[in-house]
This record gives sequence, C-alpha cells and structure tokens, in this order.
Amino acid sequence: MNDQLDALLALQTADDGIQALEGRLAALAPRLGRLDAERQAADKAVASAQAALERESERHAHLSERAGEFRRMNERAVGQLDMVRKARDASAAGAQVDVTRRALADAESELHAAGQRLATLQSTLDSAQQRTGSIDAEQAPARDELRVEREGIDRELADARAARASLARAVEPRLLMKYERVRGRRHGPAVFPLHHFTCGNCDTAIPTQRRAGMAAGNIEVCESCGVLLYAAPATANASGAH
Repeated sequence: MNDQLDALLALQTADDGIQALEGRLAALAPRLGRLDAERQAADKAVASAQAALERESERHAHLSERAGEFRRMNERAVGQLDMVRKARDASAAGAQVDVTRRALADAESELHAAGQRLATLQSTLDSAQQRTGSIDAEQAPARDELRVEREGIDRELADARAARASLARAVEPRLLMKYERVRGRRHGPAVFPLHHFTCGNCDTAIPTQRRAGMAAGNIEVCESCGVLLYAAPATANASGAH
C-alpha cells in the first residue's frame, strides 16, 4: 500500500473511533432525559399546587372581606334595633338583624370552607416541594455517574479529534476532500478494499482496467455506491496477474 492509502486508512480508523465515542455520548442523553423528565414533572406539580394555592388565597381574602362587610352590617342592624322605641320600627329592625345574621352565617361558613381548602392546598404544595427535594437526593448518584461518564468521553473525544487532525494533514487535500464528502454522506466508513474484484461495500463488479489502476496503488470511486476503493495486497497481486 502507498503512503496516501496508509494515511487514509489511518484517518478512517480515527474517524471510526470518534464516531463510536460520539455514539457513547449520545447514549447518555436518554438516561439524562429520563431523570430530567421526572424532575420536570415534580416541578410542574409544585407550580400547579402553587397556582391553586394562590387562587384559593385570593378567594379566601375576598370571602374574608365579604364576611367582614356582613358582620358590620349585622352590628349596625343590632345597634339600630337597640335604639328603636316603636313596635313597628322594632319589627323592621329585627327583620334586618335576622337578614344580616343569616348573610353573615353563610359568609362565615363559606370562609371556613375556604380556609379548609387553603390548608389542604398548602399541604399539597408542601408535599410537592418535599418530593422535589427527595427526587434531587434520589437522582444525585445517577447524575454524578452520568457527569463522570460524559466528562470522560469528552476528554477521549478531545484527544481523538486532536489525533485525527494530525492524521488528516498527512492526506493529500483533494483526496481528503473526496473522503470527507463520502463519509459525510454515508455517516460511516468511506474506504473499502476490493473483494474478489468487486466493491467491498456493494459487491458491484469492478472493470479490469480500473482494477489494474488500483493494483498500481490508485484509489478509485465505486460507480455504483460511491465509496472509495483500494486493492489490498492479495487483490492487487491477483489484479496484476490478470
């Protein structure tokens, strides 16, 4: 094999290694995604409980104000009843006291129910917040493990890419461009050996004239699948014999 072929195959080996590392890195994403989804669901539960508590707090404040108004109305009605002297006026004032008393009782009943709902919603929020804390504690070992794995792969990738850059400099620019175009299209190996006078990738027969060129050290493009082809030593000798 000539120097360019040696350099190209070394580059392909490096790219295969980088692709494997990138695959390992990508495989971490679903694991992290599951952890994130669980945490996001807990955060959503907290937000929902917080919103419900805020709505009920506003309603409770409104009911409290309403009950206060009825209480003042009832107090005024009682005060007016105490001041009347005529029976007819006393009857009307008494009726007003009864009306305001019933309204106050209803308002206080609603306020009490709202207070109970408020306590329940506060408890729900507290539980949701505690759950987020529990999830963080439960997930910490898995997240640490993922972080260590990711950092390790990142270091390997940095080293592999630096080595790859050095290897790429040994490949003639036009050949490198052709190789990178093929590899980019295939997202995988771009250089294959002849296999019994056929393309090592798609098994298409290679014409004798082109095989002779490869036997002399040329790197050809498969007219069928577009990969780069070379003649391995045994194939090169057989092609030369023909």
